[in-house]
Amino acid sequence: MSVNKKDANVIIVGFGCAGGILARELAESGLKVIALERGPNISSAQYSMDELRFPIRNKVLWGPQNEPQYTWRPNKSIERERIIEGLGGWGPGGDHLHWGANSWRFQPETFKAKTVFGQVENGAMIDWPISYEDLEPYYQLFEERIGVSGDHTKDPYHPPRDRSYPMPPTVPGYATRHFVDTASSMGYQPFPVPAAINSVDYDGRHACGYCGFCQSFGCVVEAKGDVGLTEIRKVMANPNFELRTNSTATKITVDNTNRASGVNYIDSEGCNRYVSGDIVIVASQYLQSTRLLLMSKSFSFPNGIGNNNGQVGRYFVHRAINQIIGLFDEPMNAFLGPTPRYAVNAFADNNFDPRDWDQNFIMGGNMTGAEPYGLAGQPIEFTQAPTPEGIPSWGEKYKKFISEAYTHHYTIRFYTTEPPQLNSFIDLDPKIKDSLGLPVPRVTFDWHPQAKEQFSFLQNRAYEILSAAGAKKIWGEEMQEPWVLSSHAGGSTRMGEDPNNSVVNRYCQSHEVPNLFVVGSSSMPVIGAYNPGETVGALAYWVADFIQKETRSGKQL
Repeated sequence: MSVNKKDANVIIVGFGCAGGILARELAESGLKVIALERGPNISSAQYSMDELRFPIRNKVLWGPQNEPQYTWRPNKSIERERIIEGLGGWGPGGDHLHWGANSWRFQPETFKAKTVFGQVENGAMIDWPISYEDLEPYYQLFEERIGVSGDHTKDPYHPPRDRSYPMPPTVPGYATRHFVDTASSMGYQPFPVPAAINSVDYDGRHACGYCGFCQSFGCVVEAKGDVGLTEIRKVMANPNFELRTNSTATKITVDNTNRASGVNYIDSEGCNRYVSGDIVIVASQYLQSTRLLLMSKSFSFPNGIGNNNGQVGRYFVHRAINQIIGLFDEPMNAFLGPTPRYAVNAFADNNFDPRDWDQNFIMGGNMTGAEPYGLAGQPIEFTQAPTPEGIPSWGEKYKKFISEAYTHHYTIRFYTTEPPQLNSFIDLDPKIKDSLGLPVPRVTFDWHPQAKEQFSFLQNRAYEILSAAGAKKIWGEEMQEPWVLSSHAGGSTRMGEDPNNSVVNRYCQSHEVPNLFVVGSSSMPVIGAYNPGETVGALAYWVADFIQKETRSGKQL
């Protein structure tokens, strides 16, 4: 493919996990690639073990935290209920900069969700247009490129794979061993969570030092694998690649044949710029990908590019993450060691039949044990934890409780599974704008009725494990509010065979604009019990392989 007077063969919007992978693969195949990234250029030299700066003040996100990022409402009968500030990673690496490095593969049944689990009330379940077998080689490639440690032989429910993880798992600490002994005695077969954490020196990066500053931190010794340290570092040295940071995309343009022709963007000086290309790939976080498509209006696409069937933004889905806390007589020091711990997989996806437990929900949830409270697990964040009955949230009694509980607790974290719903969607807020004057995404979403059933079921299982482990106090969180979004969401530009209920095809290629691709969690029709980060990466390799084959054969996408 020649540039043909255009600035690039490929324009990538968003330079996180998917964008970084696509950039490296396509640039190495000889294509001229330009990536637009809304955040600044950053390096691991800017990381530190500063809880106040990073997980509390969210500096690790590198973007503005004091302006609206999205609005939320539970249903479309009201205009909005909340305005939310700050979300998502800015800068090369995106959400990988602060992820907890949990590196799960989806189960084969997740790709056949409607066939296996059926439809729910008000549900929009469909099968993926690709299978686990399609993605398996790309899961393996992700694990080897980014560096994943684990032992699939310990997981009784691990999907089929051709090769082992490239590194053995990290060594569990005391709290983890305590959890594992109890869960094992209950027949749950706990196993090490696959993690993008170097258990040994790997690909020029150091092994983990077990400091515990993983989730919500960039790793100061680069032992936590992320696309910024691997694929992006490699592509930055490639002469076929150019990165434009502090560049916020505002519109994808189309030519007189209704093909994507380029991207309008605002640079760091607030100036409007334009870059042209043969192929446009939107690889941003799900809110931003959806917003950009909806903002890209033209005569041919009055409701946004690729949206003449009204599918962009539909079927948004995310999942709740909650914790149950156990307080023990002996010190646990759960904050030490890498974030991914051990998991109990017995109640995830198709690993069990909820009817055997007198439950009516479908799919299921995953549980991980011996976690410190919160995401980062550091002491300031622990003060945000709920207190058990009889403990006030301030005063001398509270301070005494905190001084003991921080070092003597661990939690069981559980993840519910949310089916896509017909009335959940993302559109543009008609009034609220960001500092650039762009409309922010508006999320219309509330939990499906089955979510509370799953929450109660998994909470009870976690309580049983902590009780058997000898916790002297057990308490926890209420179910997460539906407006608390995370990177475990998507579905708003989903893949499918039918243009009447999906936005892109099996290669994340727009049904309506053949040289436009949307790659990321927004492309996932169903998200199961496992963190979607590794599947985002596998999808990016899958799409890159398709584009490489098509362009090498001389086909015009």
